[in-house]
Amino acid sequence: MDRFKDFLANYLTGFLSVLLVLNVIIVLFGLMGIGWKQMLDVPTYLLETFGDVSHYLSRSETSGATGRTGKNVAGVIADANIQLVSSDETFSVAVSKVRPAVVNISCETISVAPAAPGTLLFDDPSSDLSTFGGIGSGFILNPDGYILTCWHVVARASNIMVTPFGYAAKRYPARVVAKNEAVNLALLQISTGYTLPFARLGNSSMMETADSVLAIGSPFGLEQSVTHGIISDMARDLLIDGRTYTGMMQTDVAINRGSSGGPLINLSGEVIGVNMAIYAPTGVYSGVSFALPVNTARAWLDSIVR
Repeated sequence: MDRFKDFLANYLTGFLSVLLVLNVIIVLFGLMGIGWKQMLDVPTYLLETFGDVSHYLSRSETSGATGRTGKNVAGVIADANIQLVSSDETFSVAVSKVRPAVVNISCETISVAPAAPGTLLFDDPSSDLSTFGGIGSGFILNPDGYILTCWHVVARASNIMVTPFGYAAKRYPARVVAKNEAVNLALLQISTGYTLPFARLGNSSMMETADSVLAIGSPFGLEQSVTHGIISDMARDLLIDGRTYTGMMQTDVAINRGSSGGPLINLSGEVIGVNMAIYAPTGVYSGVSFALPVNTARAWLDSIVR
């Protein structure tokens, strides 16, 4: 009987000790924010730990909002939905999609334009700019040779010539197919006898302030030059040469005389604007430039270019 009493006393002491340890563990887990469900998953965590040391002290969490499962591994997030950014979004890839469609525009003569007051200016074509090798830029819209540019680039020019990318020795005469002075756009057409690369139009309404953009054009006749910046504002109303242009995109992309008519593109290589004006108290780029959103021109273009 005494032996049985000793056994019972030892058993109860051990049982109470286990209960005390479990109670301490439950309190500690509670302080750590671990509930009953997580406690029941401890054996699974231990098996994962022995099977893969990278899972040491990790917890499996499922987001009810997205239905995706991820793991917090010692501060490192492992999720099958996380991937490296595609190289298709680099500047060089975006530019390569559009640059072959950008053209240099030159002419034989330019009539004298009256001086325009103010510091918001178009890069007004003049004879001195023509001597640099071009008066403006443009980009091809389709294989038939339709080219979009700014109206002020060709408004006073005679014998307009277009030089496609990669064909420095080949210049083609261009005719003005249509113009829209309200938004300062002109549509030219050339005939080359071969299929022309063309730019893809994007959706300018999808752009936001601080988005990265690139400009391609021929500043001072330097054909297909590329510059980079961000959108500073999506809706500026400008008064230039006595006409108000509404909803213009302001950027800090460097454009200069000869850049007008060139495309402003997003990082997917789509045209989202037409470079048009600069704030130029000194006559050259000073950190502020403006482009017409391509959506403003889309309806007009669709009625002409099918």
